[in-house]
Amino acid sequence: MRRMTFWKKWIIRLSALMGIAFVLLSIHAKIKKKDTVYTHLPEEKNPMEGKTVVFIEEESDPVNADGVRGHLEAIGESSFRESFYTRRVKRAVDLFVSFFALIFLSPLFLALSLAIVIDDPGPVFFTQKRVGKNKQYFQLHKFRSMKMSTPHDTPTHMLKNPEQYITRVGKFIRAHSLDELPQIWDIFVGNMSFIGPRPGLWNQDCLIAERDKYHANDVMPGLSGLAQISGRDELEISEKAKIDGEYVEKIGFLMDMRCLFGTVFAVLGKQGVVEGGTGNKKGKQEKQQTLREYKGTALPLEGTQVSGIPELIMKENNKVFKILITGAHSYVGEQVEKYLEEYNKKIFEFSPEKKRYIIETISLYGEEWKKKDFSCYDVVFHVAGIAHGRIKENTEEEINQYFAVNRDLAKNVAVKAKNEGISQFIFMSTMAVYGGIKDAVITKETIPSPISAYGESKLQAEWLLEELEDEKFTVAILRPPMIYGHGCKGNYTKMVKLARLLPVFPEVGNSRSMIYIENLAEFIRLLIENREGGVFFPQNDEYIDTGKMIRLIAKSHHWTCILLPGFKTILKFMQKLPGKVGRISKKAFSSLYYQQEYSDYRENYRIFSLEDSIKRIEEIRKKG
Repeated sequence: MRRMTFWKKWIIRLSALMGIAFVLLSIHAKIKKKDTVYTHLPEEKNPMEGKTVVFIEEESDPVNADGVRGHLEAIGESSFRESFYTRRVKRAVDLFVSFFALIFLSPLFLALSLAIVIDDPGPVFFTQKRVGKNKQYFQLHKFRSMKMSTPHDTPTHMLKNPEQYITRVGKFIRAHSLDELPQIWDIFVGNMSFIGPRPGLWNQDCLIAERDKYHANDVMPGLSGLAQISGRDELEISEKAKIDGEYVEKIGFLMDMRCLFGTVFAVLGKQGVVEGGTGNKKGKQEKQQTLREYKGTALPLEGTQVSGIPELIMKENNKVFKILITGAHSYVGEQVEKYLEEYNKKIFEFSPEKKRYIIETISLYGEEWKKKDFSCYDVVFHVAGIAHGRIKENTEEEINQYFAVNRDLAKNVAVKAKNEGISQFIFMSTMAVYGGIKDAVITKETIPSPISAYGESKLQAEWLLEELEDEKFTVAILRPPMIYGHGCKGNYTKMVKLARLLPVFPEVGNSRSMIYIENLAEFIRLLIENREGGVFFPQNDEYIDTGKMIRLIAKSHHWTCILLPGFKTILKFMQKLPGKVGRISKKAFSSLYYQQEYSDYRENYRIFSLEDSIKRIEEIRKKG
């Protein structure tokens, strides 16, 4: 009883002390807010406050913080109306949480302050004029991470060699986002919220105008927001403003929780943090893309200039490859044709009538294809076949369909191609020829052991095709793992659905081989250029972990997906269950991959990394 009385007294005392601290801090904040929003300095206030604006480019104007010459012009008053949640509930939560954060983080504030002063003598805090709610200017606070000699109102990405200005302590606090902690005071004062669009600089006119299209300037700016968890400082201005607009449109408790958890995940994972800021990503990406497209590939024709790439000579620069794709409406066939046509456009940018690759596709349904003259082609790319799972394997008739199409038809096409002078035959086989192996990793010593009619029919087709090969007829057999890309049906589409539906997903820790369709298309292009035969195992340059793949897909769509540890034992148990649950679990969560050196080629065909490929799929999807 005495113990309960003792604790009760301390709780009452502590509550009273916290109450007094809250009142005193609130009074201090109310006084200070007038200074932070330039109440006593009317010349510093924003003339566009509360108005809707557009950006007007004007060469005679100075360059703004977005690197563009121009100015803002008002076109009317803002018609935006806040909801009860943003006016009352959100502010109450911000006030309560920021107060306790200031109290409990005060030792950390003190330690960081001492470190900053010792490293580079000067003020602990860095203040900067930012755009707040309704475009009201306010002073934003940060821990100073840059030297005293740094230009004040210039975004980091506008500085030449910004690294030279960052202090040693600054690098640490930036890497862990600790420099943003003083903004908890800005939240307590009422100039910011924990979640909302990041406040732009007062002279980021392009960003301000873009955000006005979506009413993103009409809500309280935040310590973090939807745009930050979708790419943080790496996003282009238009994309960032659009995502901020999405936040405003869907603003509510669930959206704020999504942004909160996404921020924690992004900070812990150190994702998307670059020395730069708004709108500096595009140019860098374009350069990387240009280099990526030509890295390790056959080179442009002599005398052809391609997007800044030096003039280089392609092997047999006058050669034109005529390619026949056998199998209409095949995803792989259509994508390879599209890729080669795009390649033609790149290398003959200034001579569109020229082509390196001439592609034609024919259907193998019925008997009509047998009348086709193959003699005018150099290469047959055979993709016709029955895909795994397209038909069941319950009856002998169903099983025979796999062998009739995947094995017998492939052989018949190859025989015709050889007899009519085709020099190279490329056959799309499958990783499923290893369906029965017990080890997760496939090496050169691994013996194929298919467990399905699909895998068995493909393997038998390989044997028959290899028998046809001679000095004049080269056979290239591809055993790709799971192929994914825009418009591809199958497991990738299911992953996208999971990423959309699930804000959390188990941490799997498996390894699986996959290949992005454009990486596969580049590999096929190189085989054609080199007129090479053999058995090949193309794959991406990194294995996929199912959980991380789901997270990357979610990130590309600006969704949040947090991986939860501790499920590995459960997932392994699920793989051992009989029936459909066990089969699906094994397919989704087990490991199966080619040894990387098994997939290496003398020229680079992996032009897209896993993350880049997922971003590209989303870009293509947006373009429609």
